[in-house]
Amino acid sequence: MVQHSNSETFFRKPAFIGISFFGGTIFLLLQIIYWQSIYAREPLTLVHFDSMLNIPHKHKKDMQWNREFSIYPSTALKILKAIKKNPHITSLHTLEAETQLDSAILMQTLLGAAAQIPQKYYVIDMNRADSSEWEHLPGIGGKTARRILRYRERLGGFISKFQLLEIKYFDSSLLLSDKLDFAIDTNLIRKININECDIIELYKHPYIGKELAKRLWEFRKVHYPLTSSKVQMMRSMPIETSIKLKPYLDFRSNTK
Repeated sequence: MVQHSNSETFFRKPAFIGISFFGGTIFLLLQIIYWQSIYAREPLTLVHFDSMLNIPHKHKKDMQWNREFSIYPSTALKILKAIKKNPHITSLHTLEAETQLDSAILMQTLLGAAAQIPQKYYVIDMNRADSSEWEHLPGIGGKTARRILRYRERLGGFISKFQLLEIKYFDSSLLLSDKLDFAIDTNLIRKININECDIIELYKHPYIGKELAKRLWEFRKVHYPLTSSKVQMMRSMPIETSIKLKPYLDFRSNTK
């Protein structure tokens, strides 16, 4: 009969097996945290990478779905290592070759990661944001940010996010993003006192211009003091312009 030493007996006990499994799990989790800390600083992560891959829409629709799906750490680590090694991967086929993983497993892991990791939500205060805050938005560089600030100054402040479409080279897709919200404080609007201002102040406003400023100036001479209803009655004032201008006009007068 073969005699086993105490140490050999211990290694076969369920307690040792449990400790080993627990230790291995902790080690794997530490590895995952380590890799995530590295790749969090990279331009391509699992969350962003999913949108760059050429995954057929049909497959995405079929897989979006499985709410019980869980991401296997070993698979995720293989993908992360492949991205780190070759950050210019732009197709599922290339990633499949780099990781030696089945394409279905890759799609499930990428889509699962994107679904489980919370996305950032950004709010920009349109009438307070400075140039650097505007540049933080995707697709907006220094020139566009400066155009936005100059246009805001000319307007007297924004009353709607759709006024950004009036700015040259502004990326309209930002207005439809569910990751971005536009806050507007209309108390910061700088209004024109239409009964007391001079003609130069009128024509500098982007919704008025030189020709309409002249007509308003002449109209004010005849119908002073102007009111909102009087301005709307101007035949030379397009109804669209009247509506756009209304929030920017102050009709107080110094009549004595």
